[in-house]
Amino acid sequence: MRLRLKIWHRRHRYAIRQQPVLNRLYRFGVGVVGTLMVLAGMAMIPLPIPGPGWVTFFLGLGVLSTEFEWAHRVTSFMRAMLHKANVMATSSIHAIREFHGRRLDYQSGVRYVRSWMEHQRELGLGQFQLPQLALAAA
Repeated sequence: MRLRLKIWHRRHRYAIRQQPVLNRLYRFGVGVVGTLMVLAGMAMIPLPIPGPGWVTFFLGLGVLSTEFEWAHRVTSFMRAMLHKANVMATSSIHAIREFHGRRLDYQSGVRYVRSWMEHQRELGLGQFQLPQLALAAA
């Protein structure tokens, strides 16, 4: 479906580009609609409800980037920066999860050893004793 829409749009856009007056009107219309969307998005960004301001701003840039090279460069740069931010966030989340997993394994291991030692003491088998310094740190 998306490919059919893209082909339809390219065919009609090519027909519009063949006529200079219609091409200028089309570009002017795209410029007006995109600029209004960008301005509306900038006005909505400070609102207390999250989302619609940024979404409208980026959609306006997307509309502008269909006809204007400078807007296409801006959106390409923003997409590249968002991709880099996503990669950095994902790697830091994995590092944090790995750290907490190791910490949990260490703590549960220390708890297991403590409970085992208390059980040995209750049975009167005090021969297995670990240094208190290592257990007090956990």
